[in-house]
Amino acid sequence: MSCGYRTSSIAMVHCPDCGGPIGPVRTRSSRKKLGWFSLPPMRYQRPYAWFVVLSVLDVMFTWTILLCGGTEVNAIADAVIAHSGANGIILYKFCLVVLVIVLCEVIGRRRDRIARLLAEWSVALTSIPILLSIYQLLFG
Repeated sequence: MSCGYRTSSIAMVHCPDCGGPIGPVRTRSSRKKLGWFSLPPMRYQRPYAWFVVLSVLDVMFTWTILLCGGTEVNAIADAVIAHSGANGIILYKFCLVVLVIVLCEVIGRRRDRIARLLAEWSVALTSIPILLSIYQLLFG
């Protein structure tokens, strides 16, 4: 761009004075942001969404079974429930979800295939307690 012409409309692609290409106008707000705001989008959004939904369902079914007189099979979750109750199990499950997502994102920067498998397997493994809970509530 030899003439320095920088303003354009959507239809204008070439400078009316010299015929050169017109570049976008750079303002302070169009500069790249630093820190957390410049992170790339999440890599495996669909498995993450399913993982979060299934984790919430797991907590809901677990609590429903406990209210109906059942017991928690997972020893760690049972200890968390005995120590902290409903708030503890929600915090425990939230921390597990965050841990899996962070692991997938970190591993995914170097080994995409392994991180994708981790994200998909986390969804598959989280669905097992939900299916067992549904079976227990219907037939148990």
